[in-house]
Amino acid sequence: MINQSYFPKSEANRVIWLSNFNTKLQIHGTELTIDPTEQALTITDINYYIWILQTWYPSIQQSAFEATALKNNIGNGPSTPICTLPVHSAITPPGQMPIPGVLTRLFNLIARIKINKGYTESIGLDLGIVGGLDATEHLTPEFTVITERGVLIEQANISFTKYGHDGVSIDGRRNQGDWEFLAISMLKPWLDTRPLLDPLLPEIREYRLRFWDKGEANGEHSAVQRVTVGP
Repeated sequence: MINQSYFPKSEANRVIWLSNFNTKLQIHGTELTIDPTEQALTITDINYYIWILQTWYPSIQQSAFEATALKNNIGNGPSTPICTLPVHSAITPPGQMPIPGVLTRLFNLIARIKINKGYTESIGLDLGIVGGLDATEHLTPEFTVITERGVLIEQANISFTKYGHDGVSIDGRRNQGDWEFLAISMLKPWLDTRPLLDPLLPEIREYRLRFWDKGEANGEHSAVQRVTVGP
């Protein structure tokens, strides 16, 4: 069995976990002798980060996808119907942007909570900070993909869990084109440093992974994850 962190791997589950932690921190903060100012700042930090995951990031990705589709249609599409520029919805932040390092501060707080004299396992379970044992048979790799600044343009950074397999086989596609094989990776992270299709415009990159053992890919494809990579 593999020790599993209390913090979920998928962003959808992280939103659920963070929302629960925020609610339960307000219940247990006093008995854990957490300074009220730190507690309030933690809740504000988490609320902003949840907004980034749930609202801002998906909206930005969708806007980039619509912009790419319009560009391609204007350049190569049929003469009818006439295109109209997409209207992007206004995005209003939930407050002032926090100092970077929301998760680092959160995990440091949790480490202190676990050695607090008022801490009990029941509190830990309620906060969701008690890790479990994972005996699941994993049919696909789990992975996360983020963008980061490369030497000339942004690049995609893929970090994966191979669950005892030799490595992973990585497929990708751009702007809803055809899937193509990209790489075999035995060590994480794997960086997608390919140049943009159009050096002046961002593009949607999607990825899916399979296990790789003894020279061949095997098992099912993972769920698809996508990011927007820009100039």
